[in-house]
Amino acid sequence: MNSILITFILIFARISSFMVTSPGFSLKQAPIVLKVGLSFFLSVIVYSMIPEKVGAANLIIFSFLVIKEILVGIALGFVVQLIFSSIEMAGQLIDFQVGFSMGSVYDPSVGIQASNYGRLYYWIALVLFFLSDMHHIVLQNLINSFQMVPLNEAGFMGNTVEGIIRLFIEMFQVSFMLAAPVVLVAFVTDCVLGIVSRSVPQINVLMLGMPMKILVSFIFILLFLPNFMQLVTNIFPEIDRYMKEFLDSLVR
Repeated sequence: MNSILITFILIFARISSFMVTSPGFSLKQAPIVLKVGLSFFLSVIVYSMIPEKVGAANLIIFSFLVIKEILVGIALGFVVQLIFSSIEMAGQLIDFQVGFSMGSVYDPSVGIQASNYGRLYYWIALVLFFLSDMHHIVLQNLINSFQMVPLNEAGFMGNTVEGIIRLFIEMFQVSFMLAAPVVLVAFVTDCVLGIVSRSVPQINVLMLGMPMKILVSFIFILLFLPNFMQLVTNIFPEIDRYMKEFLDSLVR
């Protein structure tokens, strides 16, 4: 097989697999033609930047290289997806505390049952992702990955697994940090309702508690929204660091 065609297919495999997993580029509502066209356009740009073309002695080696490129692209997209998953998980924690977890809705963008506040936080984060031009930085890291991890080289070291575990831990910390204010408000509301039920037994707290918690949580989410948007904007630069650290771990 021609080395030019092999090189382009390997580039396209990494970029297209990244587009399938990365938030913002993998929306189900986006036309497939648009995704394929964007992947093809970026592949042409990357191809013009690679001085040496990659060859394959036989079909087995070529298949191995394609699988390697797909795994690298999926891994890079997964790093970005973890940030958004942590933000969505913060909304799920709030849903669980205020009683919305029983009313999860079907989200056609991902094809699963999703929490109400979780999807709200996710879409706010997605809007900020594009408004802050973070998608340009993500695409730049994707293009730079071909210099850091060449098409004909790859390594899987122990520090790669350690870095992913550390990333999971940091994502849980981000989720708790984003959810803490509203969860604390819901907990205080539960305490107040408990005091009311003991003081005035005639009041049906079970009927009054659920709508009150929902109303209070909604009010405080609106109050905390500017702070939430600021926190998310401050978290997004970490995507750049995580992607670079992951690529570094592949070549150490």
